[in-house]
Amino acid sequence: MITPQRFQTGFAGDDLGTVAEARRWTRQVLAQTRLPDETVCDALTCVSELATNAARHTRSGEPGGTYQVVIQVHGDHAHVEVVDQGAAHAPDVRLGGGESGRGLWICAQLGALSHASTGGGRRIWVDLPRPVGAATSSPSAHATDGSAG
Repeated sequence: MITPQRFQTGFAGDDLGTVAEARRWTRQVLAQTRLPDETVCDALTCVSELATNAARHTRSGEPGGTYQVVIQVHGDHAHVEVVDQGAAHAPDVRLGGGESGRGLWICAQLGALSHASTGGGRRIWVDLPRPVGAATSSPSAHATDGSAG
């Protein structure tokens, strides 16, 4: 039986430069695993999108704000999660025509996207790879408490 590997660290949310740091950190920890290259690339994309959203659209992006990146690996599957400090609105999955607004949609295409409110924030995650035949859905369909978080 393979023991799951878990990695976690925090980043300053009020500096968008930490998104690149989060991506580098993710690449470093995933180098310690046996994940397929495609899953590693998908995980890096998801960390970039989720960390960017935390820094731009939640209280994590305010002065002194932070967010956590959590990576769990079990066999050839990865769980990529960002824990932010919450926002006044729920995450929005959309295929927008503008230059922004597609990050969660991209993550939902790569894996099973979900979110849940925490005591003072929100967890949003992607499980990679998406199980064969799994439907892509809005994260609000997976919210555990129905709040806007």
